[in-house]
Amino acid sequence: MRARPLIALAVALALGGWLLAARPAHPPVPPPQPQAAKTPAPQVVAQRPATTPARLADGTAFTPQFYPDAATAIGTVRSPDASAERLVLVRGGAERELRRVPAERYPQFLGFAAADGVLYWAESTATTAGPWETRMWKASLDGGAPVSLTTDAGAAVFFDSQFDLVVAEGRLHWIAAPPDDSDRTELRSVALGGGKVTVESMPGRYRWTTWPWMQSADVQSGPVELVDRATGQRRTVAATAAETLGCTPAWCRSVAATASGNLFQVLSAEGGDRRRIPGEVNAVTVDVGLMDRYEVLTELADEKVRVLAYDLRDGTTKLLASDVGVVGARGPVVFWSTGAAAPETWNALDLRTLP
Repeated sequence: MRARPLIALAVALALGGWLLAARPAHPPVPPPQPQAAKTPAPQVVAQRPATTPARLADGTAFTPQFYPDAATAIGTVRSPDASAERLVLVRGGAERELRRVPAERYPQFLGFAAADGVLYWAESTATTAGPWETRMWKASLDGGAPVSLTTDAGAAVFFDSQFDLVVAEGRLHWIAAPPDDSDRTELRSVALGGGKVTVESMPGRYRWTTWPWMQSADVQSGPVELVDRATGQRRTVAATAAETLGCTPAWCRSVAATASGNLFQVLSAEGGDRRRIPGEVNAVTVDVGLMDRYEVLTELADEKVRVLAYDLRDGTTKLLASDVGVVGARGPVVFWSTGAAAPETWNALDLRTLP
């Protein structure tokens, strides 16, 4: 079973080359901290989450990876005999198997996206020709067999972001590392009906954010560059050497290590309106400002983890759940597990339902 981590390792190495290339040689001086105000109590939301059992009807453990909506969970699960990895859609108590891949091929399901009632994802498997093969798939959320769009994915790179796969202008878009060690990014796309993959190479290392923008992805600290692929507009968001920035065209997140813990701030992508988020919090997702409105966070309170949504519009914080286990967020849906020792129930809340 040593071969199972090969795909993840290969992806990690690719990411390492992209994300760690410009790490500062010496510990930087921490930025000055904004004066921390007394942390206000978060507002408890009235909305209740949709729930999904953490085990399928056959008793196998179900782990959600993506929610197209709060009532529809897409997740992975081993077959009862452990011979295969399955991709399963669960909605309203009904289970639908989308894919079943032999475990000996070490499958990984990645980069989920949904648009117009269709689910898209990438499937990476080990092959005799190399460390992995990545294939793009689609399936209607309402039924029908999945359809393979292409095997020409290149060295696709995934950041566990809602923008790993982007549906726009009638095509499915993703990025890939170049076949050599050059400092470039491959922009790949395929028509939503399948066909020939188009490949465009651009200087530098970038990843998709809110379409049609990209953000630089080759540094862990320092400024971030945003590029509008439609117009060519470029915008640089300044940063100190101590902070790590992630951005969309609307908002940026700054994290800096200090003697008293992490300094967690948000700021406009124009560079102003810098604010410290109160409390000792951690971001749930690499994506900044979900729906251009919420930073989804976790915080330890009374030795229990709770899920918070910081509203970028008015600076208030909402309490989504307390005493949770695993937490995730993709697009407008936040999800978390509850259970004493292991996940017993998966809960999902659509941020669009909040006032």
